[in-house]
Amino acid sequence: MTMMTSETVRRALEDLIQIRSGAESLAWLKETVQLDESMLDGRLAELSKTFGTKHLIAGFKDRHDSVLITSYGAMPIGHWRTDRAARAWLLATRVAQTSTPFKALFSAYDSGDTETRIAALYAINLVDDDDVEQGMSLIHDAGRTYLEDLMDAAWCNHPFSTKNMSDIEYRKAVLKALFCDVSIDGFIGLSDRADSELAHSLKDFADEREAAGRSVPDVLWPVLALHPQPGLIARLIGRLEHPLAVQRIVSARSLRNARDARALSFLKERLSRENEPKVSAAIAEAIEACTPT
Repeated sequence: MTMMTSETVRRALEDLIQIRSGAESLAWLKETVQLDESMLDGRLAELSKTFGTKHLIAGFKDRHDSVLITSYGAMPIGHWRTDRAARAWLLATRVAQTSTPFKALFSAYDSGDTETRIAALYAINLVDDDDVEQGMSLIHDAGRTYLEDLMDAAWCNHPFSTKNMSDIEYRKAVLKALFCDVSIDGFIGLSDRADSELAHSLKDFADEREAAGRSVPDVLWPVLALHPQPGLIARLIGRLEHPLAVQRIVSARSLRNARDARALSFLKERLSRENEPKVSAAIAEAIEACTPT
């Protein structure tokens, strides 16, 4: 994967904005980026009206694979809305003209409303700056809040924060996101960074949720299975009988990650009765992974 310069990344985002919002809206944005600071607030108030809140990527099927290849890694943007994309481009383009982009972003974040703060968090990935500590100060500030949108913007689909969070910071972010009902699906590299300590904490979380009669996020089970805690394999085997096909798939994929031969007979027996092709394929993969070599 070839990393792009921040200028190239912003240009790629600019092209997407034009495709989705039109040349006239893009011209408005380019005019706005040149305005004096004293005139900027008034224009920013018009931004959402100018660009709307539709998805930046029009096709539903295209959103899953839509990324910007930043200097910090691939940044998924399938969930972005046009107004937030435009605001992030605007902030990133303005601060890129300064000698201290991350410091300028923090200033915009510190004095801005929620939408500006979200844009500043996105924009970290769209500029280059060697002052990583300054960039992380935005991430840490957003992480100290209990605003779901800010936590999501700081931690999820965010290659800069993923790259620069320590293992301890990453674990704490995942756990806080879970307890605040922020989806952890967007945590980049979750399976790679999930160590036994995080798995133990996630199991405790899953136990508490189930004891309270609440659902456990599907993403947890495959991660838990990478470092199985006592009793997990039995729970996953039991979930092979779940009435919903999607839950049986989650169970099979989790057992594949666990690679525990004790699950083999149950997987084979379930496969003999399974009618859903996607579930059968997932179970077959689990059987292959659990078979001793």
